[in-house]
Amino acid sequence: MKYRFSFTASNAMIPEFIKVAKNVHNGEDPDELSDSVLGREKGATNKRQFQELRRRIKTLNPAQVEVLSEGTIDEQKQITHLALCKTYGIYRDFVTEVIFEKVLVYDHSLTEMDMNSFISKKKMDHPELESLAESTEKKVRQVIFRMLQQVGIIDSVSNPSILIPNLSERVKEVVINDDPKWLKCFLQNN
Repeated sequence: MKYRFSFTASNAMIPEFIKVAKNVHNGEDPDELSDSVLGREKGATNKRQFQELRRRIKTLNPAQVEVLSEGTIDEQKQITHLALCKTYGIYRDFVTEVIFEKVLVYDHSLTEMDMNSFISKKKMDHPELESLAESTEKKVRQVIFRMLQQVGIIDSVSNPSILIPNLSERVKEVVINDDPKWLKCFLQNN
């Protein structure tokens, strides 16, 4: 499956994602939602970001949307992370192939080199990475690190240490009931 890079227009956008979730949890169809739910000025950026949020919410099942809508802030971050993993292959692959592997060998520091070697390896299977402008590739790297920090998988962007999420029973349940393979996104074996 081809990598999608549209997330570079935004970041994790947790507060906005929760607003979208509340509307969907209250019965609104994600396809019928208007970007006015974000309560921002109309504009091209707002429209692009809203499209990303809509794309993400559609990857979640109703139980996950409920947790995102009504959970604690940690649960909301975790469900946002799940949606990012489900929506963006490059994000998921970085988490499950690089960060997860580092945790298995008790290496909790994440470096620019980890990202560089990941991107280099992925270029063989994903020619769409080869065609990215250098500035776009840089933006992809920056936004992935920023999103990882926003959802609590790393502690900072500048000198990141990997944090293993402590999943609540509710999050564990909605993840496992969907598919236990998603636990790997939370740096846990299924």
